[in-house]
Amino acid sequence: MKVWIDRDLCTVQLATCLSCFGQLVRTGIPDRGCITDFEDDGSEDMTVYMKSEGHHETIVIPKDQRELVAYDGWDKFVSFVPKFRKEGPEMAF
Repeated sequence: MKVWIDRDLCTVQLATCLSCFGQLVRTGIPDRGCITDFEDDGSEDMTVYMKSEGHHETIVIPKDQRELVAYDGWDKFVSFVPKFRKEGPEMAF
């Protein structure tokens, strides 16, 4: 599965974002408000294309590592330090 995430669409605090992302990784259901597109490419791996704070990152999550990534959070697998809070209107869940 390939998932495109634009974190700049959502202004919730980082902990909420990590929890939301973890739910996506655990369930594989692309129903988060920050998801701009998804594709079932037949792969057991999940490839996440993330845009956040001017950065573009690609995270490949092998099927056997999904639980680890879901609980550790995406912020451990990117090359920048995300802000704890962002400015702008809150996104409704």
